[in-house]
Amino acid sequence: LLTRARKMSGGVGTLKGVLNMANSMIGVGILAMPFCVQECGLILGSLVLLLAAILTLWSCKMLIMASHLAKALTYGCVAETVHGKWGMFLVHISTIGINVGTAIACFIIIGDSIPPILTNYVTLTVSLVVLRTVVVTLMGVLVAFPLCLIKDLNTISHVSTFCISFYILFVVQLSITAFPALTDGSLESAVLWRWEGLLTSVPIISVAFSCQTLLLTVYTAEPDPIPRKMSFIIDAGILLVTLIYSLGALLGYISYCTAQVKGDVFANMPITFVVQLTRLGFCLTAATSFPLLVLPSRESINSLLYGQVSLPISRKQFVLTTALIVGFSLLVAILFPKVEVVLTITGATMVPFLCYMYPPILLLKLSTAPNKKAKILVVVGVLLMVLSVASVVFSSTEGGGASGLPVITGPLNLTPPLSPQGVVTPLALAQQREHKNIDRNRRHADMSARSNMVVQHAANSADKKRHRLLP
Repeated sequence: LLTRARKMSGGVGTLKGVLNMANSMIGVGILAMPFCVQECGLILGSLVLLLAAILTLWSCKMLIMASHLAKALTYGCVAETVHGKWGMFLVHISTIGINVGTAIACFIIIGDSIPPILTNYVTLTVSLVVLRTVVVTLMGVLVAFPLCLIKDLNTISHVSTFCISFYILFVVQLSITAFPALTDGSLESAVLWRWEGLLTSVPIISVAFSCQTLLLTVYTAEPDPIPRKMSFIIDAGILLVTLIYSLGALLGYISYCTAQVKGDVFANMPITFVVQLTRLGFCLTAATSFPLLVLPSRESINSLLYGQVSLPISRKQFVLTTALIVGFSLLVAILFPKVEVVLTITGATMVPFLCYMYPPILLLKLSTAPNKKAKILVVVGVLLMVLSVASVVFSSTEGGGASGLPVITGPLNLTPPLSPQGVVTPLALAQQREHKNIDRNRRHADMSARSNMVVQHAANSADKKRHRLLP
């Protein structure tokens, strides 16, 4: 079975496995990391990032050990060994929900980011809505779908290398931006510790580290899949992600600590060619990372529809399943560009369950040895789910959107809408600026009308006085 799995995914080397692991975690969530540090403070925010990395490390290694003990190749097969068909069904549904939800969110971010940038350099007669639909469709059909047809994880690792390199360059860009703040004394206004920020930040950070849906796929694709070797891949991948997240969070917060750090750190940056080029780069990394989202979803759908897990499916089934996932994500992103309510609720429930609660539960069932770490992680997973749901409810009742993620406060009716990750998008900002311009023009027109009325009234009064003085 392991040999057949390796042939299906093309044996992956250790370094390529590390890059695929890291890329499955890092995404546009890095843009919200400075906001998380602002909410919790420099010290507490750094500790939360470190704790999330440690918990993810425990969870991944427990899932690998459970797979080894159950002699199963996939997360769903491990769950079926322990809890039967219902366990497998829960894992597959959660895997599809998390990855397809993330794919929809990526399409929405692409649609909200690229059209406003294009309108700055190209004169177009179509509306932003039509341009958004065209851009998202082209990215889905010409970029995401062909990449998702790649079976070989070796090839996908080249895409992961590009994405990780881009994130490192983004951190370098933030370090250049943060340098003046380190020398002019702006850091004195930085907040070090804020307990109240945990409600907002913990769900964001926990989702940003989730990678368990792809973990066993990377494991079985290794030329020599043994737990010790996979343990090194997990350690190196999570260490790389933690470094990128931590540097991005700290440097982004230091750069703009004297102002209100937005949920999307790009919203704090001046609108320059370099910044817009960087945002386009993020859109490209989101599109090229689709294979890592579609791969586990496709495995889950094939298992549910065809009952095939370790056996290779036909080319027709492979293409149809891939087209179904990409097409559904694309259609939802076009028709419902504000689906953050559904996406965030699934993220608040499925991510804590699948990534933090269930792996230690499976290990405790399969192993007779006492394991305090597994029990601790189960409790943490339950608390994380409660905290995530509370964050969604609290954010909804406060009127800041249903995301439970970064919310930018401001005057009534002037707060820009948020993307599924709680990121203030360029399209929203463009709409806000357009509304402001309309309001300003309306106020100027009203003032001009009032001025004309005053002048006319004065002229009429002068005429009346002149008529009275005439003999």
